[in-house]
Amino acid sequence: MSEDALRLELSIGSNESIAESNIVERVKALLRDVLQEFKEVLNQVKDLSDGKLELVKVRHERIRSVKNNVENNTIIVMEYIVRVSPALIHKDIYISIVNGILKSAESCEATSYRALALSTRGSAKISDMLYLLLESMIRNSIGMIENLDNMLTLISLNPKKVGEVYNNLVKLEDSIDDYYRHALVEVVKTKDLDAGGLVLTKELIDKLEDAADHLKDIGTNIRYISLHRI
Repeated sequence: MSEDALRLELSIGSNESIAESNIVERVKALLRDVLQEFKEVLNQVKDLSDGKLELVKVRHERIRSVKNNVENNTIIVMEYIVRVSPALIHKDIYISIVNGILKSAESCEATSYRALALSTRGSAKISDMLYLLLESMIRNSIGMIENLDNMLTLISLNPKKVGEVYNNLVKLEDSIDDYYRHALVEVVKTKDLDAGGLVLTKELIDKLEDAADHLKDIGTNIRYISLHRI
């Protein structure tokens, strides 16, 4: 290899490393916002269960604000990926990751909106069992986000370990699927909700499950990137 070719290869590698490091940090920042969303939804569902309807509305406004922030920052990250794409091998995968984060944030906000809609019905009340199932779904989603953050850190530090964390993430998502199925059964058994309340409750559960699916897709894409480093 000529000296000029070697210099060019080293330059490209260096640029890719810098660009990818910047993207990873921006993606981690997006995940922190989504984590905040899920924590607010966790509290919002508790408020709904306890009949604290005014707090449900307040928390929805916070969640909506965070989701809007994710949308705005997603555009900024996407623009950065496009600008550095000549020096980035995995640009398409990173674009999929960012899109997945946005979809998860949107599904989380949609969950919150259903909780808000239920609260406006006044008499809407979710059962203790349904609350426990929803709480478990949300807590596992929070665990998935924490695993995603860990995976992003390990991409550069210890890519071989990414697979182990991914397996933990998949287990959490599988558990969410189980809670989801049990929650649907609990909704059918509910006698305190009218037809409109039943539809809203089912949609709330569906949106939570959708968010978890998007989080799993993000993890799968991070796993793909790590495989190129092993």
